[in-house]
Amino acid sequence: MEEKMPLVSIIMSVYNEERYIQESLDSVLSQTLDNFELIIIDDCSTDKTAEMIEGYHDSRIRLYRNKENQGLTKNLNNALRYCRGEYIARMDGDDICLPQRLEKQVQYMEEHQEKMLIGCRTQTFGEQNLVSRLPDHSEQLRIMMLLRPVLAHPSFMMRRRLVTEFGFYYDESFRSAQDYDFAQRVSERFAIGIVPEVLLRYRTHKKQVSSKASGEQYQNADRVRYRQLQALNVELDKELETAYSAWAREERTGDIRLFLDASRVIEKICAGNREIKKFPEKELEDTLRRMLFTWMFRTKSFAVLKKAPLLCRKGKDYWILLSTAVEIGWNKLKRDGR
Repeated sequence: MEEKMPLVSIIMSVYNEERYIQESLDSVLSQTLDNFELIIIDDCSTDKTAEMIEGYHDSRIRLYRNKENQGLTKNLNNALRYCRGEYIARMDGDDICLPQRLEKQVQYMEEHQEKMLIGCRTQTFGEQNLVSRLPDHSEQLRIMMLLRPVLAHPSFMMRRRLVTEFGFYYDESFRSAQDYDFAQRVSERFAIGIVPEVLLRYRTHKKQVSSKASGEQYQNADRVRYRQLQALNVELDKELETAYSAWAREERTGDIRLFLDASRVIEKICAGNREIKKFPEKELEDTLRRMLFTWMFRTKSFAVLKKAPLLCRKGKDYWILLSTAVEIGWNKLKRDGR
């Protein structure tokens, strides 16, 4: 009898996850869409992670145990080569899938055939409790990646032919920020998207790679950011680099000069784009201006907020400023449960 191929391949790299792995695996194995395989690579855990996984007698789980530590990026590439499903989903050993995650992401992919890589909205828990509210608009997401990643890595779902036909793998020179690099490269050639619904609970804690404020992670993220600026023929002087970096990280600051310099960065990006027409002009300027205003409001600095009109170059910027303020206020009310 011919073996039935899974519809979805889920890839997971784990290292010393004994504290969280059971909750994570239970959430995967309880999915309403059950036609999947779960490919797990254990990267030489020194705790009981591998033994706990082996305790699950479920034929959908395929566990591979490294003989020596390979690191996340290599593990993910190896896992991609093992995949048999039409779709490939990412998952981490400390996060939690909501029951309909796979079902709803597959449904979204089938309804949006042009999209090759998607994520979903996430809710963080642990050290933070936030809900992502990014737009499901491919061009806006691509523009937003001029500053930072937009798809939560463990929420990724892609078509397997992105790997088999187009050769997309993680760049192994990135030991961190590999998801940012991967998604940005994909977005250069294909549409990306987000299921506008929370389908993943994303744990934040000190152990995880993505929460380490390491110099290497910042440097790798900067590689992606400046690669995009270079493609637009944009060069920044020292002052503008400082502002661009602070904006990308949404640093808390009361220095209005950083915001004014970030506004100049927008002008340079838009000028570069007019030459090569990489992004829709209006959408580029409006999206970046909204991101700038969002950063300004999140600083919660009265000294900065009272000078917000200085950042408005055109009449429409006042409308973007107002609508951003309303959106942030409304989201806070919903978050506070009022």
